[in-house]
Amino acid sequence: MPFSNGDFLLVHYTAKVKETGEIIDTTIEEDAKNYGIYSSEREYEPILVIIGEGRIVKGLEEKLRELNEGEEAVFEVPPEKAYGARDPSKIKRIPLREFAKANIEPVPGKVVEINGLPAVVREVGGGRVLVDFNHPLAGKVIEYKAKVVKHVTDEYEKLKLLLKRRFKTKSIDSYDIKLSDDKASLTVKIPEKDMLLQDIQLAKRTFAREVFTYFPSVVKISFVEELEKQQKAEAKEEAPSSQTE
Repeated sequence: MPFSNGDFLLVHYTAKVKETGEIIDTTIEEDAKNYGIYSSEREYEPILVIIGEGRIVKGLEEKLRELNEGEEAVFEVPPEKAYGARDPSKIKRIPLREFAKANIEPVPGKVVEINGLPAVVREVGGGRVLVDFNHPLAGKVIEYKAKVVKHVTDEYEKLKLLLKRRFKTKSIDSYDIKLSDDKASLTVKIPEKDMLLQDIQLAKRTFAREVFTYFPSVVKISFVEELEKQQKAEAKEEAPSSQTE
């Protein structure tokens, strides 16, 4: 049964450039090890995909719509539905002195930032630098292996997935989430150890915006932070005996 806009899916995938076989990314630990890109610092698990959200490659989302829960597919995505075609107008020559002013050493293959935009240095010579503002994967056919691990329908599981995505925490089960009986109010109790997470205020606002989008009945969200006084254990001292023999 095809999936519709707003459906929450947990998806495993591996993506590679068809022409070269270069692995772009994978959520599968075994694939990461097999392709030599495994990182012990990364958590390999299915990602949250919300159909219609537009956060993933268009061609990948289109294919996921067609799959069933538990189904896996291997398919190709053309450039126009992946990272776009290469645009010659996005390749520029910039005087080398501009890089010197910005204290940037241009080296072929290096990614630099110019006027707030990322670009790849292609050539350096003759006092000029050839930079490419195209996406590094522009013009590439991408091959995907993707599986819909689960179609998430439980409301609380959806909320926890949104929380985990925005708060970027591994301790999501320690968050206390409660919907009111009429589902108009949501309360999220943040554990003390996560109260100082980086950019937590931005995470709250982004999470709230997504909840209002995907849970239309919710009109109010409360974030609760509680601190409890730590009680020190008092050592019990035994009074010396006053009895004498």
